[in-house]
Amino acid sequence: MLLLSETSTSESQMTGTEAERRRGIRIRQLRPIKIYEPTSHRYFGGQTEDISSTGLRVELSPTTPAIEGRLVNIHVGLSARGEALANRRQMMPARIVWLRRMMQNGQLRLIAGLELVASVAAHLDAA
Repeated sequence: MLLLSETSTSESQMTGTEAERRRGIRIRQLRPIKIYEPTSHRYFGGQTEDISSTGLRVELSPTTPAIEGRLVNIHVGLSARGEALANRRQMMPARIVWLRRMMQNGQLRLIAGLELVASVAAHLDAA
């Protein structure tokens, strides 16, 4: 399911609030991601920062109309080595749990925490 060849993020590397939210091991993986936002009927691109069996941390364009609590559909692309996240070709439902906008090197960044909808996370664990 998840590729263990990437570096993992330990709880000691996170701030207190991030560590409290984590329910499993996160694997640092940079993969393209496509998000479908049903309210606006638009797709938005981004990149994963880390992935677990229950969710993802992603960087999105700062203009993405993301709202905490909103349900979206996501598709995670192949890794640089051509490896898939899971045996799924369709989009997966996810909830935007948190958003963080920040300036870094003079550029506005939008980082989001996405939680896979429970039935999908259970399916991925079984894969």
